[in-house]
Amino acid sequence: MPANIEVPATTNERLQNHKEAGGEALRHPESAEWFNKEHNEKLKKELLWAAPYDARFPQVRKQRQCFAYYVDFHRCKELMGEDYKPCKFFQNVYQDFCPKFWTEKWDDLVGEGRFPAKFDR
Repeated sequence: MPANIEVPATTNERLQNHKEAGGEALRHPESAEWFNKEHNEKLKKELLWAAPYDARFPQVRKQRQCFAYYVDFHRCKELMGEDYKPCKFFQNVYQDFCPKFWTEKWDDLVGEGRFPAKFDR
């Protein structure tokens, strides 16, 4: 797999870039653009990102998918190196699915060496 793959930015990164470019992220409900369909569609294309469908996880609950992508991200970093850009895709997906407090706890467990998965395989 080539390392120069373009990985889409997350919704949070897109929102930050939009704010830096001078755009308003959150509009007031009484503003003129609130009911403007073209403006809303343009913002939706610019700002929103969602993880693609994964046939391995057809169920509604996404705990397994969250854990699998978290492990995949760390495996990718371990096996391919810190600078390998396609690993960011796994990070984007687990950040899209996982609650923040889960990943913070898992990061603590990884730091302590007690995480229940191996990243070198």
